[in-house]
Amino acid sequence: MMKTKKCFLIFAFILIFMLIMAMAMSCQTNQTETNKTVGDGEANLDPDSGSEEDTETAATVKDSLPDDLDFNGETLTLHVRRDGTIAPNVFEFFVESEIGDIVNDIIYKRNKTVEERLNIKLNVVGEYGWEDYDKAVNQLRANIMAGDNSYDLIAGWSARIPSLSVQGHLMNLYDVPYLDLSEPWWNQIITEELTINKKLNFAVGDGNSSALAVCMVMFVNNSIQKDFSLPNIYDTVFEGKWTIDYMGDLIKNVTKDLNGDGVMDENDLFGAYITNYNQWDGFMQSSNIKMTKKDENGLPYLDVEYDKLANLVDKVYSLVYENPGSYVKNGNKGEDFSSDMFKNNQVLFWPGMLVIAIERFRDMESDYSIIPYPKYDNFQDQYYSRIQDGVSLFCVPSNCIKVEMVGAFMEAASSESYINVSPAYFDVAMKLKYARDEASAKMLDTIREGAYLNFAGIYNESIGYPWHVMRQLMSDRSNKFASWYEKNGPKITLAIEKLIDKMEESD
Repeated sequence: MMKTKKCFLIFAFILIFMLIMAMAMSCQTNQTETNKTVGDGEANLDPDSGSEEDTETAATVKDSLPDDLDFNGETLTLHVRRDGTIAPNVFEFFVESEIGDIVNDIIYKRNKTVEERLNIKLNVVGEYGWEDYDKAVNQLRANIMAGDNSYDLIAGWSARIPSLSVQGHLMNLYDVPYLDLSEPWWNQIITEELTINKKLNFAVGDGNSSALAVCMVMFVNNSIQKDFSLPNIYDTVFEGKWTIDYMGDLIKNVTKDLNGDGVMDENDLFGAYITNYNQWDGFMQSSNIKMTKKDENGLPYLDVEYDKLANLVDKVYSLVYENPGSYVKNGNKGEDFSSDMFKNNQVLFWPGMLVIAIERFRDMESDYSIIPYPKYDNFQDQYYSRIQDGVSLFCVPSNCIKVEMVGAFMEAASSESYINVSPAYFDVAMKLKYARDEASAKMLDTIREGAYLNFAGIYNESIGYPWHVMRQLMSDRSNKFASWYEKNGPKITLAIEKLIDKMEESD
């Protein structure tokens, strides 16, 4: 009897063990299948460990391009800025092979995926950099006017390429087949802002990786945040409480005389280091400032949110020059791009472009977070982020003869980038190496959804530089917005009127 009971217990133990193992195998299989649906499967590998990580992406979203699109191996020639890098030695489109760099290789795979899907050959041409890009614009203009179809699509530098739009040399993107600008991989704010009289010459989406690369964000030193027992900054952002006033209150007590010499300078610790003109420009977009409106015909005109902008100037002036937690070098005129103090654990908040993290913070020992710029106030509906004018703009020459292929490429490249490239880029900037977590994924969405350029920002150089108001005043250590507007308002109004006249003449 005892022997029979003992055998029964052994059998029961074995049965339970087998059931547990079966359940474990089932969970593992389900997890593997879940990970396989994210991107192309390879985008979720940690290159250091070689193991798959739990990942949340937009992989379930699919574009509406027909499955049977086939352009018979035709070549699509894309004109780009030669030095349009989005990471050290990594270009937005011009990637010849896999080299072991995460960002480079994911863009290479994107290009190959789109080529194979559409049966096309991508030919990327970049002859001019930022220092001589005026020559590129002149060349493109001459080609279009001569009926030369050397280039099918342009990813042009946003600071210079708009002149082709003014002269009528670009196609209305609403007439381009296969483009669905309502999809999440296209920047909706920019589409709305740059639609003039029912015409759109420029589009920006995840296919333009530079849009994310040059997005102005706030870097947060986690070590200092912990040392000063500050509130979790991610919680503050997600709760909608991250405002300029909140930032000012937070940093005013974040100071420390590290060397004990009684003088607070670049050798000590501060709450913020806000000193170059791109950093100041960022507060304009983050506050969703409007400097123009559109009339009943969709044509822009100067209509500044005067009181709000005047208050913003005061807020930023106080944050930069009157807050003891801010550091500004003596004699600074907006040209200091140094991030050394942040890397050396001397600054809690340092504003900069996202690409800075990939360029300069690879070897930073302390952990850091990435968050959007602060809102103007608690009544603002969402966070907004400036896309610095180094971004490329998709535009199509008015004499393009491969319009269907161009539209399909733009849509396919942008949707593929939305799924794989942008999340990978943000991960690398965060030093996560595809090890996505819910908080960082949500922060990427927050930054990406609010990233934009507006009409005044894109056409800034053509209408009297209204978008440089913050950098001009802060560089002069001034908050006299009324004087600036009295001097520049009439000039900007006249410049916009001339711009619209040229656009209408070109039509």
